[in-house]
Amino acid sequence: MKRKTSVLLAALAMIALVFYNCTNTTGKSGKTELTVEEVMANADSLAGQTITVEGVCTHVCAKTGMKLFLQGADGDQSIRVESNSTIGKFDTLAIDQNVRVVGKLVEDRITEADVQQMEQDIENAMAVSHGEGGEGCATEQESEGVAVGSSEMERVNDFRARIAERKAKEGKDYLSLYHIAADNYRIIK
Repeated sequence: MKRKTSVLLAALAMIALVFYNCTNTTGKSGKTELTVEEVMANADSLAGQTITVEGVCTHVCAKTGMKLFLQGADGDQSIRVESNSTIGKFDTLAIDQNVRVVGKLVEDRITEADVQQMEQDIENAMAVSHGEGGEGCATEQESEGVAVGSSEMERVNDFRARIAERKAKEGKDYLSLYHIAADNYRIIK
C-alpha cells in the first residue's frame, strides 16, 4: 500500500510539473518573467505567444486609459501594452511602479500601403494625434522608435525610410512593431 501511494504521489507530481510547464510561458532563457529588453531582442520568435514581462510603467494613456507603457531597466527600450474590455482602463497608480503583465505579444506590420493610408488620413485631417500641437504622444513615439516630438507626417516619413532600410537589408517590405495584448497585469510592490 505504501509503495502504491508513493508511486501515485510521484505520478501526480509529474503531472503537475507537466501541467505547470505547459501553462507557464517562458522565454528563450527559460525564465518565467522576461524583461522588456529580452522581449524586444526576441520579439520575432515570441510573437503570437503568451508571455509574462516585467518593467517600469512610464505612462498610462490619459485619453483612453487603455494603453500602458513598460520601460526596460536600461531606459532605452519600451513596449506598449494594450488593455481590453475585461481589464478595462489601466490604473494610473501604476505609473513609476514595477508592473508585471501577462499577455500575447502581437506583431504589428506596417507596409507601404499602411503608410500611404496614414498620409491620406493626415491630408483629410482624419489622423488621430495625441500630444500637443500635432505632435504624437512622446511615450508612444519612443515605443515605435520615432523621434520624440515628431509630427504625424514626420512619423510617416520615418516609417517609410525604415521599411526601405529593412527591405534592403532583410528583403522584408514591412516594418515590425510589437505590443502586448494584456490578459492581466499587476503592480509589484
